[in-house]
Amino acid sequence: MTGESENHTAWSRDHYWTGLALIAAALMLAAPLWSVWAPAMPDYPAHLASFELIKQGTGNAIYHLDWRFVPNLASEILVPWLARLTGTVVATKLFLTAAIFLWVLGPGAIHRALYGRTGIAPLFGAFFAYNANFIWGFFNYDFAAGLSFALFAAWIATEKRDGPARLAGFALAVTILYFCHIFAAAILLLMIAGFEAAQNLRFEQRDPAALARRAGRVALLYVPAALAFVFLKPRSNGEATTQFNLADTMLDRFESLTQHAFDNPAYILPILLFAGLALAIAFGKARLHPALWGSLALLLAGAILAPEWALGGWAVHLRLPAVFASLLFAAAEIRMKPLLRSSLAVAALAMIAISALTLTQSWRGYDRQFREFTATLADMPRGVRLLTVLDGDALGEQADQPYWHMAEFAVPMRGAFTPLLFTTKGQHVVQLNPPYDSFAAASAQQGSPPDIDELNFLARGDMAADPDMAEIFPYLDHFQCHFDIAVVVHLGGRRSAVPPMLALRHAGSFFSLYDIRPDRSCAK
Repeated sequence: MTGESENHTAWSRDHYWTGLALIAAALMLAAPLWSVWAPAMPDYPAHLASFELIKQGTGNAIYHLDWRFVPNLASEILVPWLARLTGTVVATKLFLTAAIFLWVLGPGAIHRALYGRTGIAPLFGAFFAYNANFIWGFFNYDFAAGLSFALFAAWIATEKRDGPARLAGFALAVTILYFCHIFAAAILLLMIAGFEAAQNLRFEQRDPAALARRAGRVALLYVPAALAFVFLKPRSNGEATTQFNLADTMLDRFESLTQHAFDNPAYILPILLFAGLALAIAFGKARLHPALWGSLALLLAGAILAPEWALGGWAVHLRLPAVFASLLFAAAEIRMKPLLRSSLAVAALAMIAISALTLTQSWRGYDRQFREFTATLADMPRGVRLLTVLDGDALGEQADQPYWHMAEFAVPMRGAFTPLLFTTKGQHVVQLNPPYDSFAAASAQQGSPPDIDELNFLARGDMAADPDMAEIFPYLDHFQCHFDIAVVVHLGGRRSAVPPMLALRHAGSFFSLYDIRPDRSCAK
């Protein structure tokens, strides 16, 4: 085992409470999930609708299920199965709660595997559980990334038990992680590869033969996952798209570290955490375990250089920064007097409580809006075809992403069709039946709603009116022929003029419903 045992008994007596502090932090961070009906994660309504369709097991006239070896299945498998016992809403929150616990306790387990005890440093890493992936509602990746921490801790803890049984067990675990989310499996590879390289440097003096043996063991872990990727992974829309956009996304990478709520990044908090750790190391009050220098270096490089788009998915550049930060504090050992250490732990827990309260307050405001919208669904016919539209002028500088998938609440409630439900071929279980597949988003690039100013052009089929229109909204060509009701989100701003094909059906406090009237072009 890599853990160091000097003065272990004394340290154990002094640090027995730190594990409880991590559990308390996880409970506080998960509390906002249970304080609202619908957390204001942009992707939450679409996931909830997909889970309900999967739980039904057969699909309907609009959607069908297509189970394939997609490396993005964590919630699609676990939540509908659990929902049979608890209901979909509770099962979804249990899944997200598990993700929070993995992000908090996983780095704590890594720290314990390194040092043989649980110190205070991982408590500061708990702040990064509220990273952009969690706030956006990237369910599968967030859960799987947390699981990668737990698997890495197990890899470190079992280092001295190397043998066929260990390799077989971890190969199975890596394969499961791959099917949970492919990028989480890549993260675990970076962590394990960096750890093995560092251990070779520490104990084998860079012996090439020993390093080759270590590399061979790591490669064996990923053989089943690699075979699944090459031979079983289905083709996906937009899979060849890889865009880096490093200069334009550098601030986004920093903002993804930790957030108070959606579109509310915590700038000062990560700066204080990193600066505090750096000062503690400079004054000899803290150190980083030498076994993790390689892992940290690889993750930092990935956090800085990862593309914005890859394998048909967006926000790849947001995946690694919070993982690096969590592992950084898992690798740290803080050496201070017991009273000061306890005071820091209390301060950290107080700040975590404030973060949770801030997120709760933000989510409750959105929750009231979501409840208002869902109350109107009872008056809609079953099988209604809904189109979400943004009034950009009325929205102004306010974030519109939390409303992108609001119409998806109608999918399980009214058997509705929406063009932005997650149905990308090769990436999701839920798929569309004809003819609905011809007027729905076909890739992540097409995953945002149109602006109300674009509707007249789309209705005429004038896709050249805007350079991005043909790329982002090709499925909305003559939309008035395919949709029944437009959900126009305007919040409290001054509203734009409504195109003539829309007739007011319901005026809400932050949205309006309009019947979409087909015109003569639809007869063709």
